[in-house]
Amino acid sequence: MTRRVVLHFMIIILLTLALSETVLTIAVRHYFYDGVKDTLLQHAEDANTLYKKFNSQLVLSHWSNSLNEAMDSFEMKKTLLEIYDAGGDMVASSTGLISQSKISPEGEVFEGEPTSKVERLPQTGEKVMAVYYPIHIRGKLFILRYLSSLTLVDKELLLIDFVSIGCGLVIALLVFFVSLKLAQSIVMPMKHIIKVSAKMASGNFSMRMKDDYNNELGTLAKTLNGMAEEIQKNEKLQNTFISSISHELLTPLTGIKGWSETMLMNEDTTQNEFREGLKVISHESDRLKLLVGDLLDLSKLKQNTLTLNRQMTRLDETVRQSVASMQVKAAEKHCRIVLHHCKRSTAYFDRNRIQQVITNLLDNAIKFADRDSQIIVSLEEDETTIRLSVRDWGVVIHTEDIPKLTNPFFQIHANGRGSGLGLAISKNIIDLHDGELRITSDSGSGTEALIILSKL
Repeated sequence: MTRRVVLHFMIIILLTLALSETVLTIAVRHYFYDGVKDTLLQHAEDANTLYKKFNSQLVLSHWSNSLNEAMDSFEMKKTLLEIYDAGGDMVASSTGLISQSKISPEGEVFEGEPTSKVERLPQTGEKVMAVYYPIHIRGKLFILRYLSSLTLVDKELLLIDFVSIGCGLVIALLVFFVSLKLAQSIVMPMKHIIKVSAKMASGNFSMRMKDDYNNELGTLAKTLNGMAEEIQKNEKLQNTFISSISHELLTPLTGIKGWSETMLMNEDTTQNEFREGLKVISHESDRLKLLVGDLLDLSKLKQNTLTLNRQMTRLDETVRQSVASMQVKAAEKHCRIVLHHCKRSTAYFDRNRIQQVITNLLDNAIKFADRDSQIIVSLEEDETTIRLSVRDWGVVIHTEDIPKLTNPFFQIHANGRGSGLGLAISKNIIDLHDGELRITSDSGSGTEALIILSKL
């Protein structure tokens, strides 16, 4: 995999370098060739200016041949100059040799515009820059042809090409090693992550991957490790739940089965014993019904299928009814539920679901309250919110356990009575009412479950 990644990197880099080298070579070649052309044209322009200005005086003083006069005026060192007439025949040359060759310059020359092009000499094949410049000698059109060798220029260009190619190769090597290192820094962690992820996928969530990478891979590794930890926690919670729910189901079923067999098999069962057995069966059946109801509610909440039947509700009446229904259970624990500040309060709620929440909170308070203690229930409101508080004095909940209380299946004591679903269901019901459930606990002020609901 590393080789494949490096190969892809190198292909991209080599293509980029090749394109850059091509563009650079073409640009440098044009720059040098244009420099030669511009030098020849500038010389011709300057010479033509002087020639026009002093032509008549130079002819009278020195020359009798106008072509020789023009040759002397336009000649340039280290450059071959040839003069052609309007028909394209050579009439003069700086070498003194007149050949029979003809030229066919571009039409712009005959319109007074100079032109240039790269040519090869027919005799030697040497590459030259040819500049064609039109002039007028004694009223007739002639064409100056400057020929400047490009051999030295091509040598310089070849040297520049070699240097640029060498630099490109050095850059390619550097990029290769950097790409190799970079690929290893990416691929090796990826291999490690894939290997550990495969073991996690097979069910081994005890595996952990290195998460000290200083990039997105580190974030990915930490996320996968966190996922594995959450899955382990959920598995532990589910195992605890199965153990707890099995115990909760087994206890009433044992009572129901035991009394059923006693009443069926014992022919000497008295009327009082028969009635007592029926009471036990009825009580345990109610426990099973409540437990199954909690499981169904949790399933609906998890699937977002639980709906609320909102209507204008007297919340103070709901609180009073819930307190009254739980007084008997509180008395069995030798504690008492005291109602404080429960004034008339009306809002738009699902009465049955809110009563379910209050009952759950009171049940928990009774379960963990000390004997001969009070459970304080208060209902207060202002212009925008309603605050319902259930406070008990008993078992103090550790600070780190408070956020876990509303998790499904969580119990403070592993062997505690109950399924651990009440607070989870209560929180979800309050969330559906756009409210908030807060739980605090300390030895001084006791344990308080506070419901905050909006009246708007």
